[in-house]
Amino acid sequence: MGFIRKKEEIKEGKKGRKDKKKIIKEREREIKEIISREYRLYKEEEREASLPRTLYEKACRFSQKTLNIKPDKRSGSMIQEAIKFSHLNITPEGVASLTILFALFVCIPTLLLMMLSVFAHITILSFGYGMIVLMLGMFFTYYLYTYPMHLKKKYEIEAGSGIVTMILYMAMFMRNTPNLEGAVRFASENITGSLGYELKKLMWDVEIGNFLSIKDALMEYTTKWAKNREFIEATELLITSLRQVGEKRIELLDEAVNIVLEGNREQARHFNQKLKMPVLVVHALGVMLPVMGLVLFPIVSVFLQVQATLLFVVYDILLPLILYYVITSILEIRPSTFSKIDISENPDVPPEGKFRMGKKFVRAWPFGMITGVIIIALGVMYARIDQEGILSAILILFGIALGFALYFIIVTNQRMAVRGKVRKIEGEFAEALFQLGNQVSGGTPIELSIEHSIERIKELEIKNLFVRALNNMKSLGFTFSQAFFDKEYGAIRYYPSKLIKSIMKTIVESTRKGVNVAAVAMVSVSRYLKNLHLTQEDVKEQLNDTISSLKFQVFFLSPMISGVIVTLAIIIMRILKQLGSQASTFSSGSMPFLDQFGKANITPFQFIIVVGIYLIETCFILSMFINTIESGEDPIGQKNTTGFALIIGFVVFAVCLFATLAVFGPLITSVLVV
Repeated sequence: MGFIRKKEEIKEGKKGRKDKKKIIKEREREIKEIISREYRLYKEEEREASLPRTLYEKACRFSQKTLNIKPDKRSGSMIQEAIKFSHLNITPEGVASLTILFALFVCIPTLLLMMLSVFAHITILSFGYGMIVLMLGMFFTYYLYTYPMHLKKKYEIEAGSGIVTMILYMAMFMRNTPNLEGAVRFASENITGSLGYELKKLMWDVEIGNFLSIKDALMEYTTKWAKNREFIEATELLITSLRQVGEKRIELLDEAVNIVLEGNREQARHFNQKLKMPVLVVHALGVMLPVMGLVLFPIVSVFLQVQATLLFVVYDILLPLILYYVITSILEIRPSTFSKIDISENPDVPPEGKFRMGKKFVRAWPFGMITGVIIIALGVMYARIDQEGILSAILILFGIALGFALYFIIVTNQRMAVRGKVRKIEGEFAEALFQLGNQVSGGTPIELSIEHSIERIKELEIKNLFVRALNNMKSLGFTFSQAFFDKEYGAIRYYPSKLIKSIMKTIVESTRKGVNVAAVAMVSVSRYLKNLHLTQEDVKEQLNDTISSLKFQVFFLSPMISGVIVTLAIIIMRILKQLGSQASTFSSGSMPFLDQFGKANITPFQFIIVVGIYLIETCFILSMFINTIESGEDPIGQKNTTGFALIIGFVVFAVCLFATLAVFGPLITSVLVV
């Protein structure tokens, strides 16, 4: 019996082991399925990331399949560096292939049509217009070839504008917790835009084993910013601080922040010095020489029989392209300064393309389009009875300018107001934090410290943040952390600023290590913020003269000169017309060339339209120039500046035109009659 029982126990043991093995295998299969699922998701994300996203990327991929031209080694490495930096999903072969394919597509048909015009006298495209098409083709061919390099510069400015904020966030985090990986993660979570994406990718590269440590990843990343020595030095100091203890570690963190701030001051100073000559070039190339050259066009059109379409092509297509290219080239030397204020989490910000009307969000484009179309229609109808077409041309141009301006102002006004409010409270936050840190450092309980701080900052708007937090602590019994970050009642919900939110996170984290640590953190962070604010003000002051001169040019000088020049051109046309009519009374044999005076190929209506379109285009281009110098890549600020430039500039243009025409027009007419 004992033998049989023992045999059964052995069988049960084997069965149990088999069941255990089966469970283990089932668990391993589940784990493999989980891993494979994550891997499949990763591969899917990588596949989607490798697909062409923009028209340029799609064109490069198509061109490479069609021609597959390989650039020389030097150009290929330069293009590859730009592609890698700006995260384009293309190859140097694709860029070279697109450039050659576009050049062939433009040049061959144009040359054939020009040859037909010259040799076969079949005028589909005249020789003059063919040359203009070839010039435009050469310009766009070169631009397509250098587009990755332009995009790299743009990406450098956009991503580099957050470098100061990145170093600031990392230093704040490392004051409490000397952990480099945590500091990079904290910065990546609180920085948006291109730099935020770069830092997240850096963390992912460490996770999947592309780098052995975050230190190696960060040092490799700094090689992309070899021209920004201050950023590299600040990063090295942050890493070095990990090997220090006590006050020495804190000193290194402070030094890292100071180095990057001082570097921004220095870069802004050099940029301002380099801007003086380019601004003069823009002023001469964009306003003075082109507009003054317009005066001669009525006379040129009389003797050379030049059509108004040529004036349109040169002044409304070629010149704006040249001006845009010159300005973008100037902006590529702009240093990385400061990131723009992030208002994406603010509930008062309307959705893209909309504005708040009462309790609803309304699309802005119908207001601009309807207003513009109505005024343009009035101009078109008035053109039937307007002999010279001066007023009708002004109405048509005013409709175009007001349509764009109304849309831009409506869609950005509320966003600019929110941004101004956020900028104000962020500027006041350093003082509030300093007062709170002083109170806490004296050993006062946190509730009393907040209450005393509120008394000291009662004139500032930021006080309401601490008033809400204090009410949460007294009325709801919240802790210091809950008073600010509770999902339903947290005070930070009413002040959705990324900067304030991230700083309060570090302060709350420091309170877990003791009140004294929190007090030191508050005072230190407030000092960081004050230095940041002082640096921003220094940079603005250094660029103020340049920005003021450009604003004067786009708002007043350019429209005023355009109005005067249009008046002179209209007077010349009237003189030529009067001379032509009087010359017809003479015998054609005595002075045959006088018959040409009455045959000008351009009317005042056409001339005003051409000049007005050029004025509108310069408002767009110069507004981009002003805003990028002042704030970097900022679509909201650019649209707002453009909207006001269009309205003010066009009003100045119209007033100068009618005023000078009313003064000088009758004088010239009376002279001709006499």
